[in-house]
Amino acid sequence: MKFGKEFGIHLEETLPEWRDKYLCYKPLKKLLKNIPAADPPKDGDGLAAQLPSAELHDWFVGILNEELEKFNDFFVDKEEEFIIRFQELKERIERVKEEGSRDGVFRSDTEFSEEMMDIRRDFVAIHGEMVLLKNYSSLNFAGLLKILKKYDKRTGGLLRLPFTQLAVHQPFFTTEPLTRLVHECEENLELLFPLEAEVVESTSVAQDQMDTVPSNSSNDCLETTLSLGEETVDIYRSTLAAMRAIKGLKKASSTCNPLSFSSLFGNLDNDNTGTVTAANSPCDSFATLQNGDEANEDVADAPK
Repeated sequence: MKFGKEFGIHLEETLPEWRDKYLCYKPLKKLLKNIPAADPPKDGDGLAAQLPSAELHDWFVGILNEELEKFNDFFVDKEEEFIIRFQELKERIERVKEEGSRDGVFRSDTEFSEEMMDIRRDFVAIHGEMVLLKNYSSLNFAGLLKILKKYDKRTGGLLRLPFTQLAVHQPFFTTEPLTRLVHECEENLELLFPLEAEVVESTSVAQDQMDTVPSNSSNDCLETTLSLGEETVDIYRSTLAAMRAIKGLKKASSTCNPLSFSSLFGNLDNDNTGTVTAANSPCDSFATLQNGDEANEDVADAPK
């Protein structure tokens, strides 16, 4: 399935309040179709196609910079929100332990109290949202690559490499703190709520399950989450939709281009959520193509 269709399906299935925070992929694609195509080189002269005008270059880079700003604002705000919510959850657990335990051991009525059930739901919900945010980073980065490729093909420009180098240094692309928070959340769930940890595990390995188990397995996982509330089910569905889109990006490419999706996403299996982070980002691959300082000259004066 083409990326644009996968991206559109994910937008339909993601949380409603998140939809306008993603890359405006479809409008940008339509916009590119209205840009006059570069003239192909004349037969036999060996000359490259004419590069786009400086005005066109600056105008399009300005649009992409606005998109980057949108990603960064949303990602940073959500990451800060998750840090606060997660800390509050840990403090709630400690209060319950102090109020309802004897010698550090939960009483049965405390373990299954209404407050504990609320805490369980909140733990599973925040885990799903954090995984969704990691995939938000990957999908928007992938969308940028596609749009940049289309721009270069349409105009004969050379924007893809320098702008990608700019993008990998943006806050939305750096997800190590979020990854650590996800792992800490999983550890707490496994320790405190082993039944709910099964829901986390089913989310983490959902991509692999799509290839190895019958399709009704996702329904079974959803049934497991029903007791945790409808909001949690919505988050779970949105996360699975993001994972399906990421899975499509990992399909093998017929080329060895270090900027191809398979090169960028194909080696990320150590992180089941499928996100790109600075630790496993393609920065090193970019450096092998051309000097970083020279590559950034094209976007050094881009609108912020």
